[in-house]
Amino acid sequence: MKSAFEQDIKSANVTVDLSIKAEGQETKLQLAGPYQSNGENKLPSVDWKLNLTGAGMPKPIAGQIISTGDDAFVVYGGETYQVGKENIAKLKLSGAGGGMESADVGKLLTQMQDWFPETSGTQDAELDGEPVTRISGKLDLSAALEGMKELAKQPGASGFEGIEELSNKDLKEVEKVISDPNFTIDVGKSDGKLRRIAANMTINADGEKGAVAFSVKLGDVDKPVDIQAPSGGRPIEELMQKFQEDFGGGGADPAAIPEDATVS
Repeated sequence: MKSAFEQDIKSANVTVDLSIKAEGQETKLQLAGPYQSNGENKLPSVDWKLNLTGAGMPKPIAGQIISTGDDAFVVYGGETYQVGKENIAKLKLSGAGGGMESADVGKLLTQMQDWFPETSGTQDAELDGEPVTRISGKLDLSAALEGMKELAKQPGASGFEGIEELSNKDLKEVEKVISDPNFTIDVGKSDGKLRRIAANMTINADGEKGAVAFSVKLGDVDKPVDIQAPSGGRPIEELMQKFQEDFGGGGADPAAIPEDATVS
């Protein structure tokens, strides 16, 4: 199984699903669309549709994230917003490009391989009509939490700051309220590459039970993908203003582009 995590994924149609159920309510996140690696230390090309729903949100979020390797776009509320090639270059010069490179599917899978040490069974199966080897077992929750904490330390990995600040004691407290962390991994028989990672666990905090389900599915692995970038868009700063109008908050620049960075 370990070798499957080390296999290079050049392209795929990626689907990421996350579901959190607690107190009779559910929060769901889905990312889906084509992915193509552009090589070492480069931003991958993607065209991912994003959907986020939750009981505590003013309204669902639906959008699209597109990258070409040297530029990026966000489609939201019927408008297209452009990060810009110069801003992407500034991120790389400032060192924040490492966070973007961590979006590389192959690198993320390599980082995750230590999360699944205990296997309980292997069987032949099919996933979307393709023969796979299905491996099941117990998720190493401690390794997974530590891995996410390390990911949060990478420049540009915004959205993970809360995990980065957790102490070892905090991580142990999180582990106490989670039980039955199980996983299923599908590996393609034709090439030994990953096709799906799925994990499920139960939460029991303050007498309230909940559940977390997470999966990453890779379809059409290493087959050609079609990613079409917009010809342009409105400045990305306007998207932050739109988010502030729709959801409140600080409206910080998502790219975190240093003002003093220059491109030569």
